[in-house]
Amino acid sequence: MNKHRGAVKPNDCPYCNGKGYFQLLLGGSETCESCEGSGSKSE
Repeated sequence: MNKHRGAVKPNDCPYCNGKGYFQLLLGGSETCESCEGSGSKSE
C-alpha cells in the first residue's frame, strides 16, 4: 500500500488511485485504461 500520496481525492480515478498508471510487477508501468492516464475519473 502506498500511503505517501495522502488521501485519495474524490475525483481521483479509483482504479489507479489518481496516479494515471499502474506499476507492473515485472517492472515498468502501464497507462490506466479507465482514466486514460489522466488520474481523474472520466464522467
